[in-house]
Amino acid sequence: MVDLGHYIWAQRVARKISLRKLAELARLSHTEIYRLENGERKHPSPCVLKSIALALDLSYNELMKVAGYLEDSSLNEGHPQKIDCGDLSQNEIEEVEKFIEYLRYKRAKTQ
Repeated sequence: MVDLGHYIWAQRVARKISLRKLAELARLSHTEIYRLENGERKHPSPCVLKSIALALDLSYNELMKVAGYLEDSSLNEGHPQKIDCGDLSQNEIEEVEKFIEYLRYKRAKTQ
């Protein structure tokens, strides 16, 4: 399995885009990009991944696979492929990310 942070870093470097430029293009903080690339942030939200995919001109589905949200076969099983978060502010996206992390915690606690 490919490491998400390394994958994003490699794609960014291949396109000769600085970390700060990627952050600007993706409408994310440069700290968020840094944490992702260095593995400090393990489970970014689909909205964050969509922003990065658009900024780097990557396939959103491929990035979702690298992040572990999708398997190759899941694309044909009715799983959501696209989440439109273009109208959300950075603060709202962060709130959604925190809620997703809470849901993962809650699920892990009950298993």
